[in-house]
Amino acid sequence: MNGLKKAFVGALAQALEQDAASLEASIVRPPDSKLGAFAFPCFSLAKALRKGPPQIAADIAAKVVAPEGTSVVAAGPYLNLVLKPCVLARMAVTSSLSLDPTGSVTESGKGRTVLVDYSSPNAGKELVYHHIRSTVIGAALCRLYGAAGWKVVAVNHLGDWGTQFGKLILMWLREHGMDQEKSLVDLGSVTLSDLNRMYVGFKPAAAEDPTLEEDARLWFARLEAKEAFARTCWERFIEVSKTELNKVYVRFGARFDHFLGESFYEDKLDATIARIAKAGILEESEGAQVVHVGENIPPCLIRKRDGATLYATRDLAAAIWRHEHFGCDRALYVVDAGQSLHFKQVFAVLERMQEPSAKACIHVPFGLVLGKGEDGNWSKVSTRSGTGSPLPAVMDMAAVEIGKTIRALALQKESDLTDSDIESLSESIGVGALVFNELKNKRLVDTKFDLEAILSFSGDTGPYIQYAHVRLSSILRKATKPLNPAKARWELLCEPETDAVLACLSQFGERIDQAVEANEPSLLSQYALELAEKVHSFTHHHRVLDVDATPERLLLVEAARRTLSRVLTILGLEAVERM
Repeated sequence: MNGLKKAFVGALAQALEQDAASLEASIVRPPDSKLGAFAFPCFSLAKALRKGPPQIAADIAAKVVAPEGTSVVAAGPYLNLVLKPCVLARMAVTSSLSLDPTGSVTESGKGRTVLVDYSSPNAGKELVYHHIRSTVIGAALCRLYGAAGWKVVAVNHLGDWGTQFGKLILMWLREHGMDQEKSLVDLGSVTLSDLNRMYVGFKPAAAEDPTLEEDARLWFARLEAKEAFARTCWERFIEVSKTELNKVYVRFGARFDHFLGESFYEDKLDATIARIAKAGILEESEGAQVVHVGENIPPCLIRKRDGATLYATRDLAAAIWRHEHFGCDRALYVVDAGQSLHFKQVFAVLERMQEPSAKACIHVPFGLVLGKGEDGNWSKVSTRSGTGSPLPAVMDMAAVEIGKTIRALALQKESDLTDSDIESLSESIGVGALVFNELKNKRLVDTKFDLEAILSFSGDTGPYIQYAHVRLSSILRKATKPLNPAKARWELLCEPETDAVLACLSQFGERIDQAVEANEPSLLSQYALELAEKVHSFTHHHRVLDVDATPERLLLVEAARRTLSRVLTILGLEAVERM
């Protein structure tokens, strides 16, 4: 449909004797597809032409040369491009049939690079359910940008440095009677659960013995100094963390081109601070070094009075290094809204340094995960409150519950699904349901962890959309009529339910571009729900496999299936074919 839009803009530009590029930004979609495929609002021309917008629309309609297969109609202050039914059907179906299952859908980002920093958890801790949001939203943005033709660089900025590792090393030693040799022997068997237990256990231990805080700082200092024992422990702790993280990422379909933690930038911090000083913006404040970034924003702390650096210092080093190595047009930081001030400070420092990376950096914030307490109220999920469960355990639970539903359906329908099929489907649908729950609403909206609602096969859920794909796949498996677009009688696809599917299919590329420009995966999630709803309505009202059914309906089914499959893949859900 992008070609048709350009043709409409070209016709308008010729009729108005204006630049096409300036007109294209004004083109909108009518609220009802029956009004037309595209519309041009004439309000902006009223002052120059000294006429009312409705009169301007009528005048343009009288002289514009409509693209082939269309008509240009004045509707009040709007000029609508109306397609002949056969043209919409032909364009929507053939475009959907030609979709590349893994390639780009549009070329709006061709020649541009985006870096997506997402997930980025702290090493040495188990992922809890509320950590799902950055991973799921970031992975979806990577696929969205790829679908829009961008080159995507996915980065996991692992929290693998800081005093918490001094705490872990100290706790590991304490568990071995402060015997370094024995501690090293047992390192091979340490698990992420052990690390999590030690990290949580440090606080109560330090409450009983306040000297532990200073001891932990000393052990981190030894790590920074590359002392052999501290370094060996740290490397093993990071290895264990990455191994467990990767298991989660595989299940979510998240991928990373670079797994560069905070430690990667340690040897770049002095050069970064020197660069800030050279820009003439580094100031002393009570023994610390800061950069003032604005009247309404607190100064950005670069180095503490004891010489230690901070997250901000490492983020500045990372932003500069990334831009120099990847030359990205956009650098997205998919981090919760609670870190908004931090990123305002970091980006403002880059601006004051006049670093090229400043223009590329974008914070992509998101809301909280809410859990239902015993009192029935929804509140922030946290481990301390008892509402935060390990993320892998929640994924397992979702798969088990979906498996029960699928087994019941298989028995009811006397399906030939094997135990292996059901196990695979349970994982795909269960994990997919968790993913969709995080993507279906605008990212700044808090999400509710209600597993029963998340796993439902009705309503605005992942299983509902996946079932729509299953339904279409089932129809195509049973079909005996050949699919031949070259011989299609497109004018036969004219029922209201058919028109609704066609109109939805024609908007796929635009929804991709809109989601990318807003960094908002929910725009595509809502599109998926719209398409699934229209598909369900179409298959409910019209038979596709009857003797009297036209083969054109089968073409529409295949077009809808391919589009829905591509949408599911971009969102991070599997396009399952049986259920």
